[in-house]
Amino acid sequence: MKKLLKKHFGHENFRSVQKPVIESFLSGCDTVVVMPTGGGKSLCFQLPALMRRGITIVISPLISLMKDQVDALTANGISATMLNSTVEVGELQKRMLDAKKGKYKLIYLAPERLVNDYVQDWLGKIDIGALAIDEAHCISQWGHDFRPDYRNLKLFRKRFSDIPIIALTASATQKVRNDIVKELELQEHKVFLSDFYRENLHLRVMSKVGADEKIIALINKHRNESVIIYCFSRKETEQLTKLLKNRGVNAGCYHAGMSLEKRDATQEAFVHDEINVVVATIAFGMGIDKLDVRLVIHKTFPKTIEGYYQEIGRAGRDGLPSECVMLYSAGDKIKLDFFLNQMEKERRVGEEKKIREVMQFAESRSCRWQWITKYFGQTNLFECGTCDSCLGQKNQEDATEIVQKILSAVLRTGNVFGKGYVIKILRGSRDKTVRMRRHQNLSVWGIAKEYSVTELAEFFAHIVERGLLVRNGGEYETFSVSQKGIIFLNKKEKIELPKIQKEDTLKKRQLQKREDNKDFDEEIFAKLRILRKEIADKKRVPAFVIFGDVALREMAQQLPVTRDEFANIPGVGAQKLERYGEQFTDFIIKLKQEKNKIKKKNIISAVKQERIDVVQELIQQKNNLEEISKKIKFSKNTVIQYIEEILVENKRLEIDYLLPPRNVQKEIKKAIEKCGNEKLKPIFEECEGRYSYEEVRLVRIIVISKI
Repeated sequence: MKKLLKKHFGHENFRSVQKPVIESFLSGCDTVVVMPTGGGKSLCFQLPALMRRGITIVISPLISLMKDQVDALTANGISATMLNSTVEVGELQKRMLDAKKGKYKLIYLAPERLVNDYVQDWLGKIDIGALAIDEAHCISQWGHDFRPDYRNLKLFRKRFSDIPIIALTASATQKVRNDIVKELELQEHKVFLSDFYRENLHLRVMSKVGADEKIIALINKHRNESVIIYCFSRKETEQLTKLLKNRGVNAGCYHAGMSLEKRDATQEAFVHDEINVVVATIAFGMGIDKLDVRLVIHKTFPKTIEGYYQEIGRAGRDGLPSECVMLYSAGDKIKLDFFLNQMEKERRVGEEKKIREVMQFAESRSCRWQWITKYFGQTNLFECGTCDSCLGQKNQEDATEIVQKILSAVLRTGNVFGKGYVIKILRGSRDKTVRMRRHQNLSVWGIAKEYSVTELAEFFAHIVERGLLVRNGGEYETFSVSQKGIIFLNKKEKIELPKIQKEDTLKKRQLQKREDNKDFDEEIFAKLRILRKEIADKKRVPAFVIFGDVALREMAQQLPVTRDEFANIPGVGAQKLERYGEQFTDFIIKLKQEKNKIKKKNIISAVKQERIDVVQELIQQKNNLEEISKKIKFSKNTVIQYIEEILVENKRLEIDYLLPPRNVQKEIKKAIEKCGNEKLKPIFEECEGRYSYEEVRLVRIIVISKI
């Protein structure tokens, strides 16, 4: 297993639960795998395919995902192909014939093809060793991306009952996992849950106020890096794309209302780094096997936690630090209510619950990752230390007074209002709803005017987190003071809460963490990326098919110049060593030589500057040329050269005491007027050699400095 891992995938060791999953699948056991995007799910069926007889059929929902995986497998020296609507009839028949001859180890199919009679007949004539189902949550009606075509997999199970199945997904609750087992009719099976926590993803929820400017600032922070922005509607997608383009951002648009050709063009441009920002509805991303997305933004909060987890999972799939930002406004629920109202009551209640869960996540002030992992049933909970909540916990301050005011406002208004209304009371609003209820007459009206709406909402979130306020049941979210909150008020307890962090402070902290992770030569990394793109463009494949950013960073750190050194870079397997080893090592040798020349030049410049500084100091001490020459151990001519350079930078240097007598200066100046100041020899000869070259040169310095 390890030999094949290194040979084809360039890795020395397995990650997470990969090894036990592969062992389970190889033993012939049906296997269910829940592993985060970027965790290495594909390897769990690709490596076993090399070790068992026959062909592994891979069910994949999107053509673009199939293509990227087949390209990557081929680049790694593994025989793989795909059968879908993009393949011309003649080529399709050839591939199906080659499959009968045993040419391939993996064949990718779309689920809808399983009901095609021609495909059914062909499947019976090839040697099938196993079935792998990618994005297996699509089979469940409880999943966030149910696809009816996935139910066709029952036909495969019944026809090939003795073939082991592996079902893989990045996000599935217990309910969805149970549904996968039921629909695939798995009997003696094993379920593997990988850690849902992805330490390289830094999560942040920001107020949606000034959303467009915040988005532009985030993109600028990740300039020239790949970015996905998720929007609520097609209209919002198009408007934001237009705004970004007007601001000079290389952005593309993607939504279901566009033609298939336009969607494919945007996706191809993004995968091949021709555009670096895609503004999209949730229709985009499931089929993207792009490893180096560094920023995912949700302009409107998503409808489910599963969907959110799937979407942020498209960032940092190579394991490198990446940022996920949700722009949150509770008011955005009004947009979602329109769609909820179109549903049947039973389904609407379920969807409403999921939306509330997302809102609770956004408003929570506990560790973001702790919240998510708990949601998916993970029990080994800990704080990540990198999300906005964890960073915000570092500075605490006494918040007793403002907490008392908020709790009092909730009590005085009857424990029946939402957060927005309570904040209106605290800030002294005189709007119609407040006046109608005569709440402007309450003692709590206007007692927190000094705080902004955003700041009060932040305090509100922390108070809910501490259990001093609780959510009431009902269609609309309202709050009441808990028993714990009553005790807090009655006993006049003290409380410390995280100091309200300005968003730019959080950004600085995250930026510092990002800088701390950089232990490679960024200039060489940038040049290696250019080389990689040139090779990828020639081969018409995405850049990551050649090498991922992780491999390039290792190259920029280790600077391998021999074949053996290059073979030790993570991601360099036997095939890539043969194809690209010489090209990359020659390139790195050239870069090292260029850097060494610059370094040598800089060292020389530093030494020279040190001497110039000494000369300047000695002149200020009124040392003569002879004395200066002896002290720095250089000729008088070199000393004068340094004086010339000093005067170019600093004309105030006093050198009159070094000049010859005035009558001599006068004669040399006349000679300069006659011969010009470009060369010394004509001036020296005009003076008939009566004065030394040093004297002529010093006078010439004075003449030039006055021009």
